Amino acid sequence: MDPSYQRKKIVDLSDTELITLGFLGEDVAPSVKRIVDQVKANPDHLGTVTCFMVDLFKRKYPVKVPPQDATHLPVSPVSPVSPTSSIPSEAQTLRPILGDDSVARTVVAPDLISQYEMRFWYHGISGDPPKLMWRSDLETNPFPLPQPGSNFFTIPAKTAHGVFNTPLNHVWHDVAPRIIASMKARGLKYSAVKTARFSTVGDDMHKTFGPIVLWIAVQPETTNSRAVRDATPDILRILADVQITNVVVEWYDGEVVDLVKPPPSLMSVEHETSPIFGLNHPFNTGLGIPIARQSDDAQGTLTLLFKEMKTSSGDPSDRILALTNKHVASVDMHSDYEFDGTNPQHILVCSDRHLDEAITAIENALLMGLRELVRLVRQVKDQQSKLGTSKENDMILRRIMYALEHKIEDIAALQTFLEEVNADWRDTDGRKLGIVDWAPKVSVSVDYPHYTRDIATFVVDREKVKNFESNIVDLGNQYDSTMLGRRMRWRIPDDLQLPIRRVLPRHLAINPGNKYAGGSIVGKYGNATKLTLGSYSGMEAYLCTALGLESRAVPVYNSGLDFAAPGDSGSLIFTGDGDALALLCSGMPRGAHNHVTFGTPMWWVIKQILERYPSAEFHGMTYDID
Repeated sequence: MDPSYQRKKIVDLSDTELITLGFLGEDVAPSVKRIVDQVKANPDHLGTVTCFMVDLFKRKYPVKVPPQDATHLPVSPVSPVSPTSSIPSEAQTLRPILGDDSVARTVVAPDLISQYEMRFWYHGISGDPPKLMWRSDLETNPFPLPQPGSNFFTIPAKTAHGVFNTPLNHVWHDVAPRIIASMKARGLKYSAVKTARFSTVGDDMHKTFGPIVLWIAVQPETTNSRAVRDATPDILRILADVQITNVVVEWYDGEVVDLVKPPPSLMSVEHETSPIFGLNHPFNTGLGIPIARQSDDAQGTLTLLFKEMKTSSGDPSDRILALTNKHVASVDMHSDYEFDGTNPQHILVCSDRHLDEAITAIENALLMGLRELVRLVRQVKDQQSKLGTSKENDMILRRIMYALEHKIEDIAALQTFLEEVNADWRDTDGRKLGIVDWAPKVSVSVDYPHYTRDIATFVVDREKVKNFESNIVDLGNQYDSTMLGRRMRWRIPDDLQLPIRRVLPRHLAINPGNKYAGGSIVGKYGNATKLTLGSYSGMEAYLCTALGLESRAVPVYNSGLDFAAPGDSGSLIFTGDGDALALLCSGMPRGAHNHVTFGTPMWWVIKQILERYPSAEFHGMTYDID
């Protein structure tokens, strides 16, 4: 679909345009046609439905074409438009959105040209061309207008070209400063003064070039068409002084901006009432951020963030670092790694696979919202048909209208969110979260308890986490706070944002006592399985590898669904009271399932971090490592 149509509303398009877009016609999926028909029949309630939404519906539910006998042509062939076809291509506007509106074809004060000409004078030079403010040949070169009631009209498509080997080239650097001075004398704020020639292609496919154009852009919202019209004669006189004639002066507004695309920042955690709550989890600052190695797209989870207050030499530091597993951050788990500028190891937000899954989830939510919107409109019409009868019910109608209003807001927010994700997060460079700073080899012999040291830190791009406030777990949209509170046996915040306030002390982690009698229900939010609940046994497990390496770990058993799966490594295991219990490291899978998950006690992980970063501050999270 032409990108310029994404935000256009279905109710503003003609049937011809809808057919060209593939939203109406014989070869359109019935579900797509039903949506469009409902929108056109109910513009008051469904007028906000855009081409973007219907195109998503079209791509999700394509027409199923029956297999054809290779020796026969299909009954209704769909052929590309040929250069000589009488049917204009999609790139050409068949019938302007302005339709039969006679006002759009005439000049209305304070404008000096019609809305139609403003909009389509530069048609073709880009997907979203600027609007014309004024041109000096307005009277001698009229812009072709469609006749009222015409169904087919091809708007001339222009292409901009440079200007070479003309008398103007030889005097340009003399006259351009004089032109700029004349504009400034009139208080005009220009943004670009340039020259161009525009070509158009006629029905015979012959390219025609127009005159040299002095193409002037003024700063947006700083002037009007009358002011630039009045400034035009001065400019033409300056050109005439050096025997330059047959030049047209054209004005529009535009701003020169850097074309660097800054990487997107992680979003703020959404309120539970937001339509994107839960859906933006892969892209927000809540703990459980899905991460991946850039080198091979291996997936894991970010545990928490901390600040380095001072460098190892005692100088002030403003670095923000993140924690995860060594086996998440590094391919080689058996060698120590410290930041190497010649071999930086980048960590991304989301693997390619996770990003595709996240986008699919947003698309599905948008489609469900659109279906629900149409259903609510049907209910409104049904209730309105009962007005004045014994079946009239004002309360039901009022509640449906209230739900309809909120659903309209929801799908608009979902479209904006989906557009942002597609624009900002598909690029790998835009997903770079940080660079590995320290990743010691995996070891079970660091000290006596023989816990598994499977940790790594990476320095986070500060711009990426500018919305980060503290280590908070975004519990997502799988449960409401009441249901989750009952399952975790704690009072969960109403907004489902659980602050991690402290690291569970060693004496409680290894000897929980009566508070955890019967096995505490704990949670984790991970890359693969999102929010899951499990049962902490209350005593550490003793582990031994096939090579005889022995260690100890915090065991968590499933409480219903599997507590963890591949991709969840690095997740923080926490209690419903906001205590950090352990860093998820491993499991014991059998087939496609995992019946027990193991983690390294968080108090011991913090101890290792402090040995490496003595001035580390954990955003207010308290700890006791004795």
